[in-house]
Parts: sequence; structure tokens; C-alpha cells
Amino acid sequence: MSDKVRLASVGLGWWGAVLAEAAIAGGAESAGGFARTVESRDAFTDRHGGRAFESFDQILEAPDVDGVLLATPHTTHADLIVAAAEAGKHVFVEKPLALTVSSARRAVTAAEKSGIVLQVGHNKRRQPANRRLKVLIETGDLGTVTMIDTYQSTPNALGFESDYWRANSTESPLGGMTSLGVHMIDTMTYLLGPIKSVFAFSKGILDTPPIDHATSIVFEFDSGPLGYLGTSFVVPRSTSVAVRGTKGAAINDDDGTRFYFQTPQEQVRSEQPVEIIDTIADEVSEFVLAIRGETKPETGGAEGLEVVAVLEAAMASSESGCVKAVAEFR
Repeated sequence: MSDKVRLASVGLGWWGAVLAEAAIAGGAESAGGFARTVESRDAFTDRHGGRAFESFDQILEAPDVDGVLLATPHTTHADLIVAAAEAGKHVFVEKPLALTVSSARRAVTAAEKSGIVLQVGHNKRRQPANRRLKVLIETGDLGTVTMIDTYQSTPNALGFESDYWRANSTESPLGGMTSLGVHMIDTMTYLLGPIKSVFAFSKGILDTPPIDHATSIVFEFDSGPLGYLGTSFVVPRSTSVAVRGTKGAAINDDDGTRFYFQTPQEQVRSEQPVEIIDTIADEVSEFVLAIRGETKPETGGAEGLEVVAVLEAAMASSESGCVKAVAEFR
């Protein structure tokens, strides 16, 4: 077996290729990949190396494969993780870990039982701008934090083909939440701790695609503050996180590329310089190191499970029109 960690990719679309490239840049070697079509498999291996696997089972049986990079439909994650864990293969799974707590817990339990590394692709918390927000909260420079508001959107769904897996409510409940908004849930819990309760509105406004086109969620945190998340799959791209306290407000804007601070005495916010890193490369490099036993994933099974609990509570709130306690779903 190669001295390098060898990772096989499952789900060879655009994002599967992004993960593979990040893994190779982080010191891993592509063992190849599996997708449903021969064309996808051949195109992937021509570009990234390794061999074209004809089935997921073939990957699990391969002695020269150390782990898998999963970029498959959300509803497939739990079953694939359980199978990989039973075969002793480490798993990096794109977020969300699953769509229900029961499925997510089954995956986490299998990983823990087998002793494999399980990492979930919640990369937004890794932005230096969000790391700075964390420091400002912990040092008290923002005073008593009262509010956090987050937003993430992209117009991608306007171009979805009708048979694309993200273009249906089973794989994309609450519209943009599963592909976009879960990033903000993880970031908020990273910054302020567990979410106590949620109240969600989510609705379809356009004729197509047949998913919710706007989702708004209000949160109460165990630590006291209130929060807000807005997300959409059909409007211009935007990503922001703002934390507001009695001594100041700090804003991560434009997806980690701009940072602002404002004191109560200032009428306008001022921009501050901020470092920008490749958060995908950062998280996948950590996965490689974790397989080598040199670290542990920052967003492992427990962190992924917490996001799923909040997501499931939000789905229940939107359906019922009632506030939902996250503890009911944990």
C-alpha cells in the first residue's frame, strides 16, 4: 500500500471533484471513484487518477483504499457511512450528515463502534472571519451578545434540471437549508453554543423548481441570545454572519472576505483586514491528518448530529407552525 492516505470518491459531480482536488493538495492520493455512469467514472479517473470502481462495494473491498469522500444525495449518507464503517474505511461526508436524527445517530454509532474517522463537511466555521468572531465573543470585546443574524443564498436552483437530485423536496427539505443553511447552523452553534428552540417559515414562491424558495428561521440559544437565519436557492449569492453585543457589532460579510466592526458610539461600521483561506482544503487536510492519527476532526459525528437535530426541529416547526424545542429531537 502507498505511504500516502488513499481516498476513493463517491459521487463524482462538481463537488466530488472539489473534494478530491482538496484531498490531493492536502497530501492524499486519489484511489479513484464510483458514480452511476461509466462516463462519469472514466472522466474522474482521467483527471484525478486511481481506478474506476464499478460499485460502492468494490471500494469497500479494496485493501488499498483507506477512506472515502462522500458527495452523494443527502438521504444516502447514513447507509453509506454505516457500510464504510463496517468495512473499516474512514469517511468524510459532505454536509448535512443526514436529514433525520435517527439516521445521523445510526451513522455516528457505526463510526464509533468501528473506530473510524468520521468528518462532516461544515467548513464555514473555518473562515478566519468566523474565527475572529469567536475570539471577540470569548474575550468580551462585544460585551453581552444579544443577537446573531446569518444569511446564505445562491441562485443555483434556477438552473436545476428537473431530474437533478437537489431539485426535489425529499432531498432538499426547507429549500436551501440542506445545501446552504446548515452551514450557518453549524457556525452559530460554534460561536454561541447549543440552540434551545426554533421557529421556521419556509415556502415555495415560484412555479419551479419544486422546492421551497425562501426560508426564515428564528432561534433562541441556551446561552441567552436570539438568532436569525435566512436562506434561498433562487436569489443572488450572498453569505454573512453578524454578531451583535452591548459593546459592539462584528460582521463577517461576503463569505469570509470582508470584516466589519462597529461600536455603540459609531454611526457606521468600519472595515478591518481579514485573512482568507481555502476552507475546503483546510478541512480535507485535517481529515487526512486524522486518518494518520495526528489530530481529530473539528466537525465530527457529534457536531454533525447537532446540526441535524436543529434542522429536523426547523422542519417540524415549519410544518406545524409552532415553536419547537431542539431537545425534543436530540
